[in-house]
Amino acid sequence: MSAGLARRGCETTRFGQLVIWRCRGCAVLLAPLTVVCSSCGAGTLEPITSAGVGVIVSCRVVDRTPDPVCGAPCPSVIAIVALDEGPWVYSWIDGDVPVPSERPVRVRFRSTQPGERFPVFVPRDSE
Repeated sequence: MSAGLARRGCETTRFGQLVIWRCRGCAVLLAPLTVVCSSCGAGTLEPITSAGVGVIVSCRVVDRTPDPVCGAPCPSVIAIVALDEGPWVYSWIDGDVPVPSERPVRVRFRSTQPGERFPVFVPRDSE
């Protein structure tokens, strides 16, 4: 992973909020891990706090390695979420996948290491 993406990953979840980026050149809103504007090519992006809500565009259940607690492989749901602001993000869905999958989801943060958080999404009606 490049240093720019690693730094951007840490900035994405600062203060427990999902951060997306606005291009200072053309004002397009971009996904959290973006480092250069895909519209105009500018590298001058400013952070914008996302509301953290959207809908699942696509998802898939995958089996992971055995869970250290229960020992059995634990299925995970990976998804593409279209945020209400426009950008799409790749993430995990916590809980059951909403059916139909177009139901709204909201971002939550899972602690991964001390001081680090990872964004996951949960169905909004399960809050």
